Amino acid sequence: MRYDTVIIGGGLSALMCGIEVARAGKRVALVATGNSSLHFSSCSFGLYNAPEPLKAIETLPTVHPYARMGAEQVAAYASRATEILNIAGIATVGSAEKNHYIATPVGGWRECWLSIEGMLTSQTGKDVDFKSATILYPEGFLDFYTQFILDGLTEMGITVKAQAFALPEIVVRRNNPTEMRTVTVARALDKEENIRALATIISRESSESDVVLLPAVLGLNSTDVQSRLAHMANRDVRAIPTLIPSVEGVKVERALNRALESMGGVIFMAHTAVDYTMEQGEIKSITTSKGVTLTADNFVLASGSFIGGGLVAQRDCLCEPVFGADVVPNVGNQYTTRNIFEPQPFMGVGVATDNNFRVLVGGKAVENLYACGAVLSGYNPVKEGCGAGVAMTTALKVADEIINNR
Repeated sequence: MRYDTVIIGGGLSALMCGIEVARAGKRVALVATGNSSLHFSSCSFGLYNAPEPLKAIETLPTVHPYARMGAEQVAAYASRATEILNIAGIATVGSAEKNHYIATPVGGWRECWLSIEGMLTSQTGKDVDFKSATILYPEGFLDFYTQFILDGLTEMGITVKAQAFALPEIVVRRNNPTEMRTVTVARALDKEENIRALATIISRESSESDVVLLPAVLGLNSTDVQSRLAHMANRDVRAIPTLIPSVEGVKVERALNRALESMGGVIFMAHTAVDYTMEQGEIKSITTSKGVTLTADNFVLASGSFIGGGLVAQRDCLCEPVFGADVVPNVGNQYTTRNIFEPQPFMGVGVATDNNFRVLVGGKAVENLYACGAVLSGYNPVKEGCGAGVAMTTALKVADEIINNR
């Protein structure tokens, strides 16, 4: 099967790159091993952990993916990424100029660039735009720490009450505690009769509060449940992230999948790239674990880091398993330090590329093989809070390289 571009990966970076290339009229295929790390998302996207991310980007070392693009280009790609999310039906709030804060499942606040519309956010992480709130949560729900959230808001001077609610379908599931997890509860709350019942509960329990706070378990299969609840109950309804898996992350992945497919993109789900052919310095085809051979003009390595299988740790080295790409920096077998709170060496490891993100193999750039996202080297997504930002901006950089040069 022949395509203009074949992308190895199925996560945020792969989907963002695929959508942008497909928007340019190219035939795109994704080779996705399985569900992506979007399922572990916290309802937000980080650009860089600094009050003004774009200014901080100007000071980064030259090996950092942002530094290779420059702050001005990062800003342009951040804006375009927001546009693509909106095209896919994912409404967001936030700006690359200044970070804001999103509530966490344990009552704290986390700095971010974009958050999904409808989440509980703060401009400073020290105050909110209401004076009273009612927290409503399914009785017996295991992935939502109500008391921590209540305590955190109370410390801000907010008048808060918490109230568990019971719906017949959820009561039945409580007979098996393992059923009271995020996705199971979300499936129950997707049903029309349960949405109407929850709207009634919201109206009854929150008449004296400025806002109603719910765990982010609404709309697994639709995008308008929270807004419908707010309308039906005539209340300001906001959501707080839960522990993983993330319903909002699943929704983002599904929305981006739908957007890519609507543009003619093809997703080979549950396929893993295992082999390739190369002629005259260019990749000609890849073969998947199910025996499917895909030929293309361009290939993109967006396979993720260690979690996604894009990088593999062996006893004596860290390696890229598909193309044998160069991996930098060389940390030998010293993958970690004894102090777990220090940045770990393996976190900055990734495939080596030139400044146009073409992959290096044996020290030489492969003309039609690019890399983007978590497989790249030169940054620490945990310490810097830039995993999503690097994923999306480098994906769009690679998309531009493909669209303009091939």
